[in-house]
Amino acid sequence: MKNKREILLLGLGTLCLVTLISCNEKADEEAPVGELIIEPLAGIGPVKFGMSKEEVIKHFGQPDKVLADGTKLNYVSSRGLSFTVDSELGMQEISCWSKGMLPSRITTFAGRTKEGIGIGATQEQIVAAYGPPDRISTGSKGVIQNLHYDKLSAKFSLQEGKLMAMILEAPK
Repeated sequence: MKNKREILLLGLGTLCLVTLISCNEKADEEAPVGELIIEPLAGIGPVKFGMSKEEVIKHFGQPDKVLADGTKLNYVSSRGLSFTVDSELGMQEISCWSKGMLPSRITTFAGRTKEGIGIGATQEQIVAAYGPPDRISTGSKGVIQNLHYDKLSAKFSLQEGKLMAMILEAPK
């Protein structure tokens, strides 16, 4: 009798585990929950380059602010993130920010690229993930160092050796 009880409990435990996993997978498909993953040249979470403004809002909710005649969806205060959306071409740019980068109220972006690069990464980590940049520029009175990756349509901005912002553009 003890063996039947153990088998029954094991079966019920397995069923519960399978149910929890399948529910979690379904939730991930419906909306970006938790850490967002950016894929250069593709998009962020369920939002892909080329999607309409309405599709971006469907996945991320109403923006904190809408700027630039409706083309800039600003989630900087709530998520450290903004999108530039063209009325014909759809989503064209993803910008990820940290508190120290912008003077306004901001939340540091909590996501990362599919290669594991997130706010706070070092230049060495970025180069290890993507190779040497195509070019390096400086901005903001020499305080910001920008690593440009043309084939990825990506720019990584560092301050004091740490990643403070990422800007990824739609493929050309």
